Amino acid sequence: MFDFKGRVLDSARAKHYLDEGIWKDKSFVDLLMDAVKNHPDLVHKDEVRSISYSELWEEVNGVAASLYDMGIRKRDRVAIQLPNTLDYVIAIFGIARIGAISVTIQVDLGQEAIISSLNQAGCKAWIIAENFRGQPLYETALEIKNHVDSLEQIILQGDKITPPKGALTFKEIRSTSKRLTESVLEANRPEALDGFLMVFTSGTTGSPKGVVHYHANYIWSVNALSKNFEYQTGDGVLCLAPISHQTGMLAGIMMTIASAGRIFLLERFSANRVIKWVETEKPSFMIGAPPHVIHTANSPKLKEADTSSVKTFIYAGAPVPKTILERLQNDAGIKVGAMYGWTEGFVGTATKPTDPIEALSSTVGFALPGIEIRLVDEEGHDVNQGEVGEMWSRGPNFSPGYYENEAAAKKQWDSEGWFHTGDLLRLDENGRFSFVARADDIINRGGTKVDPKSVEDVIAGHESVERVTVVGAPHETLGQQTIACIVLKEGAEEIPVAELRDYLGKNGLAKFQFPDQLRYFNELPMTHSGKIKNKVLREQFLLEQQGS
Repeated sequence: MFDFKGRVLDSARAKHYLDEGIWKDKSFVDLLMDAVKNHPDLVHKDEVRSISYSELWEEVNGVAASLYDMGIRKRDRVAIQLPNTLDYVIAIFGIARIGAISVTIQVDLGQEAIISSLNQAGCKAWIIAENFRGQPLYETALEIKNHVDSLEQIILQGDKITPPKGALTFKEIRSTSKRLTESVLEANRPEALDGFLMVFTSGTTGSPKGVVHYHANYIWSVNALSKNFEYQTGDGVLCLAPISHQTGMLAGIMMTIASAGRIFLLERFSANRVIKWVETEKPSFMIGAPPHVIHTANSPKLKEADTSSVKTFIYAGAPVPKTILERLQNDAGIKVGAMYGWTEGFVGTATKPTDPIEALSSTVGFALPGIEIRLVDEEGHDVNQGEVGEMWSRGPNFSPGYYENEAAAKKQWDSEGWFHTGDLLRLDENGRFSFVARADDIINRGGTKVDPKSVEDVIAGHESVERVTVVGAPHETLGQQTIACIVLKEGAEEIPVAELRDYLGKNGLAKFQFPDQLRYFNELPMTHSGKIKNKVLREQFLLEQQGS
């Protein structure tokens, strides 16, 4: 078992999962080998090239041999900072082929956060894009290397015919004819309880933490979700979500590999480009974050497009307003699938393909079989069905803990193994869960609690609104006031307050739920995974109130 300070998974529970067959005694390398053996000619595609399973496997072996020559061994950490490309997939499996651990870093992360992540993980090598959206990364990487003692090698992925002097390129290592001997591969073969990925939390609450995932808990989650959403061999999966976050990695890459599907990767998102890919490549699934769902649903070209191949548009990361989901289904016949979970545990609940639109638009579905869930009050007592409570969860889906961060792990997991999510949900009479808010998002307006999501859902249905979030801000007499932060659709004008209040009243909101203020933004502060940074907005309004 890959061990580290901050591991909360005890050996007895891990043994139980393996002995009972809950966790499979397999690695992701085994799953890829099965797909290569049984479906060698199925083709994957990104915006640059197409490769079959058999060709992908050859490149994976080239990367493994090259990394081994650099001194990378089992349980070493290798960072990946790439956009959505097939090179990302090849890198992950090349690293895993020799039992090493991929550390995923979002491609637009700031310099200080990169240094912190590389140092926390103790990375020996770093695979990095040449540039991202016009911003050069390699020169910055050379500077960062001076601040990371463990870092021995930088590997450049890019399109330049002549790379910078002295640079080792990813194309060079994936195209090599070098191969490792069977004895070396066996000595470094990953096992079920070895580390597979380390991903840093998005940092909406506190400092990012390195979440470790074993092959075992990740494969369990992949199998549970693939069964839930009915992935089939040969299905095309169009991944719009960043692979550096777990929506894209889980549903876009690993669920596709496990079911021997075909991966389609878009690096640069626009709704019109997505629709073109859907018409050309005929994917069965689309994977995205809330902005991808919203922009696609709002595209004027959607109604005329041939989207008949798409069975489900799967999203996660944050709630999407009901009106958006209805528009997607009514205009294009595309059903949505919602996943709710955490970096630490992937998915706790998910909707089903057979769910009616009412359930898809108002809930995050059912608990996945095998996952334990409790909703508790502030004292840790279970609440009644229909009441709001903080979700606690545990099960074979969960990370074994935070890498070298024992204090954070003990704060997040209790002594009985329950993960305290900080999310408020409600369980209905049908067994479906509804997300209410982060515990710190609930607004206490003069003693009356306002659920921001219920207000957001209605405002989002207004014809002028592209995106909205509702947050609390300090108020001298109420304690907190309610502010609706709105991004308008292109060409739309600001909504008169009286008009919006009339609209909200006609759509079922009580007066205490009406926003006290409307604020308009060109864009809202977002994490890379598509979550709105409400904390940033709350801090902005606090500074305004203080006169800073």
